[in-house]
Order: sequence, then structure tokens, then C-alpha cells
Amino acid sequence: MLKTGVSKVLITGASAGIGEAAAYAFSDLKCPLFLVARRQERLTRIAESCRQKGAPQVICQAHDLSVPGKGATIVQECLETLGGLDVLICNAGYGIYGPVAKIPPDQMARLWQVNYQSGYESIHAALPHFLERKEGHIVLVSSVIGKKAIPFSATYCATKFAQAGLGDAMWGELREHGVGVSVICPGATATEFQRAAQKTECQQNTSWGVAQSPEVVAQAIVRAVQHKKREIRLTAGGKLLCFLERLSPSLTSHALAWIFSRRQKNSQAENT
Repeated sequence: MLKTGVSKVLITGASAGIGEAAAYAFSDLKCPLFLVARRQERLTRIAESCRQKGAPQVICQAHDLSVPGKGATIVQECLETLGGLDVLICNAGYGIYGPVAKIPPDQMARLWQVNYQSGYESIHAALPHFLERKEGHIVLVSSVIGKKAIPFSATYCATKFAQAGLGDAMWGELREHGVGVSVICPGATATEFQRAAQKTECQQNTSWGVAQSPEVVAQAIVRAVQHKKREIRLTAGGKLLCFLERLSPSLTSHALAWIFSRRQKNSQAENT
């Protein structure tokens, strides 16, 4: 479905990490781009790099997707400024880690708005355009812990499970209407994401293991659009986690509970 030099691509969370890498990957394919994030300065720099890589048109707009309704706004702006939309990549998000008892509902509400609800708003706004043309592609950047939850990450896992569920259901709804849906499930990725995540004291020193590059995830996104992949899971550890969950859900849950409880205790000991 991806037409090099023609397909218009909207990417949220485009100022760093996976979103930035995706912008460069689609620039290499000469796609017009509409980039969204909060940091205008970063977006402007990335837009210039995208033009140098071959993107024929790059529009960047600073928006705070924690504000309800902004997800629909950016789609309308993209349709007006780029003259259309072919690929919608819902990548914006951040993390909050710690036990549920330590994370107040207002923090969860903001996380939900950014990670899930803003993407739903964008999808809902884009679907009439896609369905009328009988083509288009939606990409949801979820996580392997949107397939198997881990302790002390419940709030973040909830948003990623919601994305994965939304994508899976939409794939069934839209597959006969020419609209593709892909769920991308990265494992640990070498971006500023973990540094920027909010963490309770017991999670400050949590190690997430060997990380893949954001460029690997970006290429997976391109493949997903090109070949209409329903879901792509990344990293050996992520694939192993999903395999173990299928093999023995109970054993996997008990093992994770033991591992992360020990990590929590170690973190608490280091912080005392």
C-alpha cells in the first residue's frame, strides 16, 4: 500500500526515539510527512534532516496530546496542509513505573490520554477519509508488555494492552475495506524514553536489559505498512516473553512476580 514518493505520513511523538527514526525511514522513501510532538525546536531540526534525506514536503506542528481533542485536530491539520493522509502512525507516549498504590488517578488519566486516547481520537478522525478512499494504513506503536504485563508497570501496561486490543479488533473490522492496521510491539529500545519516564523511588534503578536501536523499530514499521503486517514483535527477550506466556501463563506470571519483587527490594535497599 505504501507508495514511495506519494504516500502522506502522519507521525506522532516525532521529536525523538522511535518517532524520529520513523520520520527518517519514511523520508528515505520520499514520503511527504506531517510530524507532531510537543517540542517545536526539536521538530524543526528533524524536519530539516527529513528534507535533506529526500522528503518532498515536511510539516511539523507542536501539539500537546495530553489535551483532549488534539488527536483529532492534528488529523484535520494534516488533511488541510498535506492535502491528504495515507499512513497514520500513533507513536506518542511516555511511561510511568511503580506500584499502582503509588500512582494517583490524575497521573493515570494523563498517561491514558497521551498513550491511548489521543491515538483513538486520531484514528476516529482519519477513518472517514480512509474508508471513503478504500485505502490507508494505521500503525499503533504498542509494546511487548502490551502482550504480557509485568509487575510495577501496571499503568503503562494498561495503555499498551489497550492499543494492542484496539489494533487487533480494528484489523478485523477494516481488512475488507482496504484499510490496513498494524500493531508494533518493541521491547527495550535505546531512546530517551526510559530516562524521561516517571518512576517511584522503588523503580529508580530498574535495569531493562539490552536495548535495540530505534532504527530497527522504524524499519519494522515500514515493513508493516509495506506488507500489511497485522502485528510485529521485536527483540529476542520480547518474543521469548510472549512465547512463555503462551506456553504457561501461570508459571510466567509467578516468575515475573518473583523477579520484579526482588528488583523492587534491591532498589529500595539502594535508596535507603
